[in-house]
Amino acid sequence: MLARDIMNKKVLSISPDHSVSHAARTMLEARISGLPVSDDRGRLIGMLSEGDLLRRAELGLAAWDGTGRAGAKPEAFIKGHSWRVGDVMTQPVVTVDEDVPLGRVAELMAAKRIKRIPVMRGEEMVGIITRSDILRTIAASGPDVVAAGDEAVRRAVLARLCSDLGLDRGSIDVTIEHGNVNLWGEVNSETLREAARVAAETISGAGGVRNRLRIVGN
Repeated sequence: MLARDIMNKKVLSISPDHSVSHAARTMLEARISGLPVSDDRGRLIGMLSEGDLLRRAELGLAAWDGTGRAGAKPEAFIKGHSWRVGDVMTQPVVTVDEDVPLGRVAELMAAKRIKRIPVMRGEEMVGIITRSDILRTIAASGPDVVAAGDEAVRRAVLARLCSDLGLDRGSIDVTIEHGNVNLWGEVNSETLREAARVAAETISGAGGVRNRLRIVGN
């Protein structure tokens, strides 16, 4: 699945010359926690999020005495007091191309600690992906579907164990008994043993999973 497959194509954006209070009202009315900021040519130049508004003077958290001491820097004063979105927004913007795999989008969100990523086609913003979009994708997903029959399930489970977990085909085996998947062989850790169980459970048609894998040395 790619970024373009789940992105929201109707993107609400705001001008850097809009007021911070207008931006806050817009986010509340649209029930969103962030806005892309675009210039008068439609180019994406920043992002304004709830996080950018947490140290505003209106909240009594942005006092500055002009000394430039740690915690009271001019940059913080600007972000806390300016009425312009352009002064408060976050730059540069983390973006992804529309053909980027969804897994990479999720990795960026986790690594950058951000809740939304604009989706680009060249220099044009064509959509946006939020954490909620990722969650909806997870909620709608199900186990992999494989052909019916014990042997088909057995081969699918073996393939998953070897390809995803890197287990040695010579050290493991899978059998099917009364619709249940039995995992046999040896692994080198409890974590890998549990990962094997999870991998088997992702295969549609696999009934109960009996994890008979042994940990080497135990």
